Amino acid sequence: SKYDSFGEREYEILYRHCIEMEIDFISTPFDLEAVKMLNEKVPFYKISSSDITNLPLLTCISNTNKPVLLSTGASTLAEIDAAVSCLESNGTDQIGLLHCILNYPTKDSDAHLKMIKSLRRIYPDKVIGYSDHTMPDKDMAVLTTSFLLGALIIEKHFTNDKSLPGNDHYHAMDMDDLTVLRKKLDFLRVIIGNSDSKKPIRSEILSRQNARRSLVLSRNLAKGDKITMNDLICKRPGTGIAPTAIDSIIGSRVSKDLKEDHILSWKDIEDKTT
Repeated sequence: SKYDSFGEREYEILYRHCIEMEIDFISTPFDLEAVKMLNEKVPFYKISSSDITNLPLLTCISNTNKPVLLSTGASTLAEIDAAVSCLESNGTDQIGLLHCILNYPTKDSDAHLKMIKSLRRIYPDKVIGYSDHTMPDKDMAVLTTSFLLGALIIEKHFTNDKSLPGNDHYHAMDMDDLTVLRKKLDFLRVIIGNSDSKKPIRSEILSRQNARRSLVLSRNLAKGDKITMNDLICKRPGTGIAPTAIDSIIGSRVSKDLKEDHILSWKDIEDKTT
């Protein structure tokens, strides 16, 4: 009865406020009437861990054809599979799965963030995230670690005052926590970069040339001399023929007189076909 006075009018006020602040309005429905009330207001639906087996609610939500975020706290893989199947079979093709531990608060030792990697492996076609109930630490390390493990969505309770009574405020993050989290995530995005494949980056091109070795003559050679292993040394910079081509160079003849310490290039080598 404590919250019976919070109804559709109050949700409308919150919705209008979100529009003014240019943020998405999201509210988790716990019954079919709530789905109907929220449908014109929410861009997607969040489903609580407590309703992952509530197939009538899942069906009702999936019939709206809106994206769904599904929390998976205290759930087995079989229950997650059944929920996903229900959503997909009734028209939902955009599903995000949130790793979650259904404890308020969650002990750090119970966070089990590696389950994020498990969800990514088992559901490669789904967006995977993390719904967190641990106590905020000064570095927001739990949330940044979840990001590093692949969480693309982070859900965290928020409050303006952690000292307020109730089951949520004391383990929620406040404005200071959110500021730290944003700064940490921005930094991590910078150092992680956007390339998945290992390759030289633009800023390494000059370093690559200066740091690598080239095949360099260890003595003077006259035009037509055959190059032997004793004629070569590997030295910086890497602007000439790379040492990886040494087998092709051994036994070749030089096309002109060359002095000791000359960095070999392909134009210095006679064409073997001529």
